[in-house]
Amino acid sequence: MDDPIITTREAAELLGVSVRTAQTWIEQHSLDSWKTPGGHRRVRRSAIIDLKARLATEKIDEPSLILVHAPQHRLRRYVEPLELMPECTVRESVDPFAALLTAGYLLPPVILVEYQPGSDQCLRFVRAILDHPSLGHTRVIVAGDVSPDFEQWRVTAKRVHAIAAGASSATVQTTVRRLLGAARGPAHPAAAPVNGEAAGNESQRLMAVAASGLLDTPAETAFDDITRLAATLLEAPIALLTLLTPDRQWFKSHWGLETVETPRSWAFCNYTILQDDLFVVEDATADLRFAGNPLVTGELHFRFYAGANIRDVQGHALGSLCVIDRTPRRLMRSERDALTTLAHLASDRINLRIRERQLRWATAGAIDRTTEGDA
Repeated sequence: MDDPIITTREAAELLGVSVRTAQTWIEQHSLDSWKTPGGHRRVRRSAIIDLKARLATEKIDEPSLILVHAPQHRLRRYVEPLELMPECTVRESVDPFAALLTAGYLLPPVILVEYQPGSDQCLRFVRAILDHPSLGHTRVIVAGDVSPDFEQWRVTAKRVHAIAAGASSATVQTTVRRLLGAARGPAHPAAAPVNGEAAGNESQRLMAVAASGLLDTPAETAFDDITRLAATLLEAPIALLTLLTPDRQWFKSHWGLETVETPRSWAFCNYTILQDDLFVVEDATADLRFAGNPLVTGELHFRFYAGANIRDVQGHALGSLCVIDRTPRRLMRSERDALTTLAHLASDRINLRIRERQLRWATAGAIDRTTEGDA
């Protein structure tokens, strides 16, 4: 099988990163590479393909905090105190563009960046983080004495926080710990009562929901068609396509129900996201988990529920496609199959939207790329 020798630039194109970042990754992962007499690095194409596959499937076991230094390196003194925190792993960078690429891979809950007076690089970097299609959950801490214009903008950007240039290590640790907790989201009793245990990946799931870019977006025919078809095929008066955030259940599509969201603590879908198969409640009034739920006892009068997970490409359950009836009932096998198939279709459409957003962002050039020669 042909396994050509390629340049670092060609490797960068395969990986979708800059030449500098490709060279760093080649060195970090100890790929077999060498330099020509002219000083140009070469590597086998198969090694890059293997690296790309590993980067796509490798799982991060604990949240990362990315610390971005300006040339002054004022944040260097915070590295050791932050590394002592068991809640996260610290990654350092002096290159904002490389840091942005790393953030897109690691999906860190928090990024700490040094503010440089008189330079707009920090603002451009922070804006790129806020616009990144996979970093909707990420909080940014800006360390330094920011300008009035930056401070005024920061107030409107709710995910951006500031600390003084001379803040103590304890202050930085406290701020990071608080934001890590906010990114994970609060505990929800209704989200966890299956066998008394919460979903083990709730933090990553909430990141995936934020990264989907779907929350609070307008209604779309592509999704309304799915809920309408679900209601029709299962002869149910209500069908919903839901997303579960830390504190609410929001409906991307709602058929037969005017309400666009409920508190998350009311959501039957809290149980659905813990299942691999359908989650079905035949009579909510006879189920101790739901008999006192406001959706059951109130005017909406929910009795029957069947939900199937909506998942992103990493397998995280974003929410569910569910049908609801106001009288108890059972599902036939054909109805179960139909709901599962429609949930898969909804997942495919959501993942297509995510990919489209990522492509638009990547081609927009959120940060100006510097032309780099072959390493």
